Amino acid sequence: MGDRDHHMTCRYRLPLLRTVLLACMGVLATSPAPAAELSQGLSVMQPEPPRSMDPADQVATDTSSILNAMYEGLVRADADGTIHPLLATSWTHDEQATTWDFTLRRNVRFHDGHTMTAQDVVHSFGRLLDKDAPLAGSSRFMAVVDTVTTTDEDMTVRFHLHRPYPDFLLLLSFSQASVTSPHAGASLSRHADGTGPFRFGEWKSSEYVTQSRNPDYWGAQPDIASVRWIWSAEPSVMDMSLHTGDSDIVSDLPALYAQQMQGDPRFIIHDDANGPLYWIAINMDRRAGSDLRIRQALNYATDRQALVHALLRDRGQPARSPLQPSSPYFVSYAPDPQYDPERARALLAEAGLPTGLSFSLAVQEMDEPIAEALQDMWKKSGITLHISRLEGGVYAAEAFASPAQKEALRLDGVLASWSSGFIADMQLRPLFYSGSAAPAGANLGFFHDPDVDALINAGAVETSGDRRRAIYARVQQLIMHDAPAVLLYTRDTLVGMRADISGLVVRPDGALDITHVTRNRQSHS
Repeated sequence: MGDRDHHMTCRYRLPLLRTVLLACMGVLATSPAPAAELSQGLSVMQPEPPRSMDPADQVATDTSSILNAMYEGLVRADADGTIHPLLATSWTHDEQATTWDFTLRRNVRFHDGHTMTAQDVVHSFGRLLDKDAPLAGSSRFMAVVDTVTTTDEDMTVRFHLHRPYPDFLLLLSFSQASVTSPHAGASLSRHADGTGPFRFGEWKSSEYVTQSRNPDYWGAQPDIASVRWIWSAEPSVMDMSLHTGDSDIVSDLPALYAQQMQGDPRFIIHDDANGPLYWIAINMDRRAGSDLRIRQALNYATDRQALVHALLRDRGQPARSPLQPSSPYFVSYAPDPQYDPERARALLAEAGLPTGLSFSLAVQEMDEPIAEALQDMWKKSGITLHISRLEGGVYAAEAFASPAQKEALRLDGVLASWSSGFIADMQLRPLFYSGSAAPAGANLGFFHDPDVDALINAGAVETSGDRRRAIYARVQQLIMHDAPAVLLYTRDTLVGMRADISGLVVRPDGALDITHVTRNRQSHS
């Protein structure tokens, strides 16, 4: 899911959960690209529509993919997390690494024609740090950044951090830190206004978003003249779209179809192992969450390897930690074996439930197959799973509901996904920090452990690599012991492309970067 923190969800794929704010839809004003440009166009299909055209007010991975073409941040990150200049040409920091100065690129224009200034950058980050009107992406930046100001140098911006934050540059590469035009005003949620190589065209509700090449872009012009973003959560539609040529790129291609296309010369399958973590947040205020034995039983009842094999065609890994295996701080503290239905039954009996447990679970429409697989699996341990299948907006409302609201809904758990790139703090803090409890963040089960909180805070600011690894190892150990969630698996991000497409980048947060895509044939109609 991203988090509301959000795609949680919302995954940061941030959720990132794939869930979190209500989608902002509507026909947006501007003309579609001319037919001549469309002949040089690119078509991209994703599983869900965008949440907003405002990069700071969303944390959904698929939304970030669309916005990445139109907005830019001070820096950019390669797929491996390497940082490069973007709107900032250079930067320095003091000895404590709490004051950072960024020298801005000159002669950059927003899509509305105004030239970017240092004050514009300050204004853009001021929106993220406004406590009176927090945006979906605000919480992760508020926790790190104290103030953003100009300096005596006319194109320099200064960041004062609350404390050292070793992942600060990587955080600045996230789409939520994109620089937005101060002239956009309230229309930004519906009409993108950035500095990127593509301009906003049209957002037609439930159908598409169009973009066209920015002729005033400060950098190299993209090879692609126009982009059309479409969406469908139906796997067969995604597969058909590639085969018919209606789409050149399909993000989050289901594993079954990726397997079928493997070896077909018409297609290329990009497999990125740094994919989202899927988990069930157990409501700690309900019967199932209030007893450690029941939480452990839910975990022992879950055959993760079987889920990975059946649902992902082995394009993923069983979860053995709240961090993805791609994290440099990953340590497995999972029990061996993780799957033991008899042990699950015995734990339920010890907890006073000898006849079994009834568990209600909220899921998004696209994740219903996961819940159905769990429903059959959990029966063997005496657990009856009741599935509440919800469309995106309703799901987001229930997933991020307060304890009282979840009690009224009799909701025992929420199935969600989350991807944080390489920043361990952005994986652990949104999901397991007490201050991130819903509705404020993606801690959907209201887990609270003062020791975990203290360690998360310590890990975020620790500059020693060895001490940081020790801190995060202990965090993972505590979370695995407390079992506040059923950690399911990490899913590879599979992107299907037609064979004439090259230059696609999958960013550390799971979002697509199509700005350097090229194609080697005339576009289909």
